[in-house]
Amino acid sequence: MKRFVGFLVFTCFAVLSGRPQDKKKFEKIFEKETSGEVSGSTKFQNIKQLSYYPDTLPAWFFQPSILGSGYYAVGISDPDMPWEEAKQQAILRAKTLAVWQERCKIQYFKDIYTDAREVQRYTTLNERFDIYFKLTSGVKVTQNMFAVVDTHFTRFNEYIVALQYLPTSNLQQSDTLSPFISYASVFYVSASFDGTEENQAEYDVKNFLQTPALATQGFEFVYREKGTKFMSISSLNGHKVDYPAYPYSYTFPGASNRKQVLVSYNGLWSIVIRELLNTIMLNTQPLSVRLKNIDQKYTSGINRLAREIASFDSQLRINGIKFDNDSLKFDLKLQGQLNSMW
Repeated sequence: MKRFVGFLVFTCFAVLSGRPQDKKKFEKIFEKETSGEVSGSTKFQNIKQLSYYPDTLPAWFFQPSILGSGYYAVGISDPDMPWEEAKQQAILRAKTLAVWQERCKIQYFKDIYTDAREVQRYTTLNERFDIYFKLTSGVKVTQNMFAVVDTHFTRFNEYIVALQYLPTSNLQQSDTLSPFISYASVFYVSASFDGTEENQAEYDVKNFLQTPALATQGFEFVYREKGTKFMSISSLNGHKVDYPAYPYSYTFPGASNRKQVLVSYNGLWSIVIRELLNTIMLNTQPLSVRLKNIDQKYTSGINRLAREIASFDSQLRINGIKFDNDSLKFDLKLQGQLNSMW
């Protein structure tokens, strides 16, 4: 699905002489998004009766541990999909989150740029930092390792599945193991120039599963944002998934007022995966960080580059989710330390 609202061109701050990594990548991404026009479908295709009431999500969405011990993950399809396609997409997404619990590799790279310049009697300070975060996992699986425990179909034709992952159980000698690769990344840029701050980010998550019949299954979801403007691209098995921007709303069992409602204009999955990756990225920073400092003196001031690097193997466990200030908060654990955002 491709939906964006007035995306602007990404502009580097010329005052920072430090050249950030992946600059060409971001320029290429955004040079196509300069028209400000709305493209793609603007009407629902599969919802027969549109509801303006929030959808009440099941209790296990907020507390997966109530499903039992072991590896459990929740997958969510895009809105306005046919039932069978929504089910397949939700299960593929749940499998990605499930295998991250068994093993994953986390890599983190942050560059910090500062520029101090003397202007008459005053010193102006401009700052920018770029973060590149990546999470990868590669395992071999069979269909018998996964079991659908519970499902929920929202008012907006989103299929939500609770999936159990049993990596060493139900494995028969005759079973054929298939490679399953999952990948997620975040590229986040924040810059402060003359007291004005601008933030921009891209979130990308996808997987690849080769079945015994050599058929390829997989999904990709890309979400880009700059300030309050956003766009997303979604595909299933190589085919684009389209759905309209709309105030999709959700609440939890027992909610008593509208303040306990979460609204997402790109559906539930977009806000879940965005906030999940953000939370993991924030939890990564204190772990195995090496710091490099480079000072370069110029006649106009001092340019400083501080670089943080982290790389480690981990296991991801989501203990709980809750709505908070028009967004989501995750209580999660990374292998080796307990990090709670609550």
